[in-house]
This record gives sequence, structure tokens and C-alpha cells, in this order.
Amino acid sequence: MSNRVRLSSAALVCLVAGLAAASLWAGTPGEPSQALKEPTLVHKVPPQYPADAKKEGIEGVVVLNAVIAKDGSVRETSVKQAADPRLVEAARTAVAQWRYEPVRDKQGEVVEATITVTVRFRLDKSKK
Repeated sequence: MSNRVRLSSAALVCLVAGLAAASLWAGTPGEPSQALKEPTLVHKVPPQYPADAKKEGIEGVVVLNAVIAKDGSVRETSVKQAADPRLVEAARTAVAQWRYEPVRDKQGEVVEATITVTVRFRLDKSKK
């Protein structure tokens, strides 16, 4: 069985805009780090478009804060902004499966980091 996620060709063009690294913290939450660079995404799972939202033609953006654990996994997410509540769970489920290279501080120590992730849901209206 393949671990790949198949996207329906029935009008799904879900663009995941990955990282909007306007917010990046390491160590103590709320304490900005001046030495960190944008974490490198090494495994991305696209979200599954919710059937009811797809049927109704709902599109939009979900912006999440994601805590990257020391092992590069996404430890938790919280919603910063959402165009439609039906898209939130799909975005959170997908982002929870993403993996990053571990984030390092100035001294080269692996640390937790909080980033902002934007997930865009857009239907391909050229297909019917």
C-alpha cells in the first residue's frame, strides 16, 4: 500500500503555501530568537478537501501556529485565522503529519520552534 496521498482530480488544487515564517520562536514560547532561520520542510502531506466544502465551492486560507518539536515533528497546532471552519480540521490534520529538519539555535543546539503555516484551499474551476 502506498503512503502517498492521492488528490482527487475532481477540481482539487489545494495549494499549501508552506511557511510564512513571519513568526519564528525557539526555546521559551513568546521569546523571539534572532538567530533562527526558516525551518526546512522535509515531508509534506496535502490536506484532504472536505467533501461538503468542496461541493459548495468553498475556498479559503487557514493560518496555523505550529510548534515544531526537537525531532522535527509538529507537536501541536493552533488556529490563527480561518476563512471557513470546515477547512480547519483538514489543514490541522495535514500539518500534524509534516516533518521538518530539527531547528537549531545560535549555539547549534536543537530547540523547539513555533512557526506560522498558511494552507490554501482552492478548487480548480476549469474541471467540471
